[in-house]
Amino acid sequence: MTKKLITKEMWVEEILEKYPTAQEFLSKKHIVCVMCGELVWGSLKELMQDKDFSDEEIDTIIKELNKFIQVSH
Repeated sequence: MTKKLITKEMWVEEILEKYPTAQEFLSKKHIVCVMCGELVWGSLKELMQDKDFSDEEIDTIIKELNKFIQVSH
């Protein structure tokens, strides 16, 4: 069973601070590109909603992100 590391209520800055490899995942999903200078404030859910992700997509991507983090750490 995958341990839940990241929730949709977490602030993006907190996620990237705790799990720097999350940047790669979030960039590939076209959610955030900090390396490009994109400013990010707020929760992961807010950011994804601003980019028109549905609630179902948000839940699915967060599950995938948690799996990615488990493998990369």
